[in-house]
Amino acid sequence: MHQLYACITEQHDLRFVAVAAIICALGTYSTFAIGRQVFREQAWQERLAWWATGVVTTSVAIWATHFVAMLAYEPSLEIGFSISLTGASLLVAVLLVGSGAGLVVARPTLPGRIFGGGLIGLAIGAMHYTGMSAYFVQGTLHWDVRTVVVSVVIGIVLGSLSMVVGFHPRRTVRRLAPLLLLAAVCGTHFIGMDALTISFDPSVAIPGGSMNTTILSLLTANAALLILGVSLIALRLWRLNKLRHEAESQRLRDLADIAVEGLLICAGDTITGINHSLERVLCLPREELIGAPLQRLLPDLTAADIPLSHELDAILLDAAGERVPVRVIAQSIVIKAKPHTVVAVRDQRERLRSEAEMHRLAHHDTLTGLANRRRFNEALAERFATRHGEDAFALLVLDLDRFKSVNDTSGHGMGDALLCRVARRLERATHADDLVVRLGGDEFAILKGGGTKLGEIQALAERVIDLLGRPFLIDGHVLNIGASVGIALAPSDGTTPEHLMGSADLALYGAKEDGRGRYRVFEDGMNARIQARRSLEMDLRRAIARQEFTLHYQPQVDARTGAYDGAEALIRWHHPERGVVSPVDFIPLAEETGLIGPLGEWVLRTACTDALTWPAHLTVAVNLSPVQFRDARLATTIRGILAETGLPGSRLEVEITEGSLLQDEQRTLAILRELRTLGIRISMDDFGTGYSSLSYLRRFPFDKIKIDQSFVRQTPEDKDSAAIVRAIAMLGTSLGLKTTAEGVETQAQSEFITDEGCDQLQGYLISRPVPLEAITALFASSPLALTA
Repeated sequence: MHQLYACITEQHDLRFVAVAAIICALGTYSTFAIGRQVFREQAWQERLAWWATGVVTTSVAIWATHFVAMLAYEPSLEIGFSISLTGASLLVAVLLVGSGAGLVVARPTLPGRIFGGGLIGLAIGAMHYTGMSAYFVQGTLHWDVRTVVVSVVIGIVLGSLSMVVGFHPRRTVRRLAPLLLLAAVCGTHFIGMDALTISFDPSVAIPGGSMNTTILSLLTANAALLILGVSLIALRLWRLNKLRHEAESQRLRDLADIAVEGLLICAGDTITGINHSLERVLCLPREELIGAPLQRLLPDLTAADIPLSHELDAILLDAAGERVPVRVIAQSIVIKAKPHTVVAVRDQRERLRSEAEMHRLAHHDTLTGLANRRRFNEALAERFATRHGEDAFALLVLDLDRFKSVNDTSGHGMGDALLCRVARRLERATHADDLVVRLGGDEFAILKGGGTKLGEIQALAERVIDLLGRPFLIDGHVLNIGASVGIALAPSDGTTPEHLMGSADLALYGAKEDGRGRYRVFEDGMNARIQARRSLEMDLRRAIARQEFTLHYQPQVDARTGAYDGAEALIRWHHPERGVVSPVDFIPLAEETGLIGPLGEWVLRTACTDALTWPAHLTVAVNLSPVQFRDARLATTIRGILAETGLPGSRLEVEITEGSLLQDEQRTLAILRELRTLGIRISMDDFGTGYSSLSYLRRFPFDKIKIDQSFVRQTPEDKDSAAIVRAIAMLGTSLGLKTTAEGVETQAQSEFITDEGCDQLQGYLISRPVPLEAITALFASSPLALTA
């Protein structure tokens, strides 16, 4: 080492040594700056051009460093340089450096860098000793072989090391690469010079045509200018690349931050960037995640696991360690000439919530929140599918009683509120494993979750009927409804969902037929009864179309004079196969099915037409169903019938029951007042059987009250019935209303009722209901009925 130091300090001009070191430093810096540019470019033509530039720059730097250092060498003898060998030394440097650089570029692996760097180190030694062979001096050159070998090995080792360090992932380590290559060049040269000893020999002459130091100085100066120029270009390129990379990085950050979905940028499995959207999802700043492994956010996933063509369901861990359901998809990009992976992270919580809400809406009733018919059908089908052997379960179907009346009288808003209250009471009546369903309208169902003991099921039905039979207080209104329940058991009452549902419906119809507010368990005979009812409904529809109905009339007479006042129209149905069908059988069916509208209109039109054939002072009375009063066009319809038939309104009397008044009092009152403007008389039928008749007499424009025949038939023997008839007659007189006694069958009844002050009599004592021809003949035969 001391000998090497002495060689440099004592045998060299340190000024030239400094110039050589500067040239070498600029050259080695340019080597790696240009080398990085080779790997940044994508097109092979551009990569080739930068590779060639780097090879030339590195070779010239090595060559210039050598010859400038040779100019610094002072042997105190005359010297010269062979032109051909000087040029050959540069060519050797270019060839070997090109081979090493080519290997580094072609094989960007650790072995490729080691061997490629070794070739470049070998180029330094080969160029040095080729250059030394171009060195002429007046004397003999003696070489220490061992030192020569060391100089070559030093160049190879440091050259390999510089290439390995130059591609290290850490920038601070990469900055050592130019220094290592500088050490390789300078170490090879000066250790090689230390191996040289010159013996003066006056017989040795400098060959003619050799370059002197002046020419060599010009050549090395030009080489230095070339290296300086390339270095400046490399510095400029470095600056431009830095600005481009910064702009590219900023653009990527801006684009990523604009994105609604979360974005991760990874180099391998290391996070290098995230956007604002993902920061919000994670509740973490990006500074805490840069450099962290991908698995911190996406456990059990690597960048290679994330597909490029489709989304993958995954779990994201947020700041609190909560598991966030996400979908991820990757895209490969190049950032700063290095492959990166961009991972799109889509938060699935809102989608899953929306899907759950859509599923809930699809399977639940929007008004009550109960399961809907779709959910019911699925659950019922699943119960049958999972049933084994004789496993049984129960289905209860229930229908609200008098709900339609509430809906019509109080409005749909009140009806909706009532349905919600009904749903809550049903939930309280059932167990957690029971499925409570709103099938539609006012129809509900309960699919029992467990237990098929008939006693338990009947207890549930009774509990439901009891709860729904209690008053509902809604917005200051007290509403009274009820429920009818049909029960069917699987598999005894049905082996398929449709069969079981049909059996439950039949049981429900049976409960309604029994008077509502009760339950029925399905029985085999129900099917026949329901089929008979449905058959009757079909026949009723055909009867209306075929006009199979006729009107009979029962006369009404003045109780004091016995003169005819008019007659009440009573409908009769003569079925071609059933014979005479009682109104008790088909009128309720017509009301339930909505057929009472066209049927009632036919009765009104026919009665008005028939009354025109009677004496002009006689009236005709027609019963109106409570269902007809739900039609706001009722008064308009009656007005049209009077105009069509030509019957004066004063000759028409309509009879209504309290059922018509229990619905919408305001609407009913408006219809009755409009009828009064037409001259039509209003009569309350079946008076005395209701609980609020007196208040109705005060509020509604009645002309007559009819005493129900259940009281009349018991007079005069039954004291209670006689007292009721007497009180009603006195009430009518006090209010200025005419009173009619229905069901008068004996002379004693007639005399008692007349004595009590009733105005009109009707019953079998006078006449049974008879066809039009008979009543017309009866009116024509005698003006007095009781003396006939």
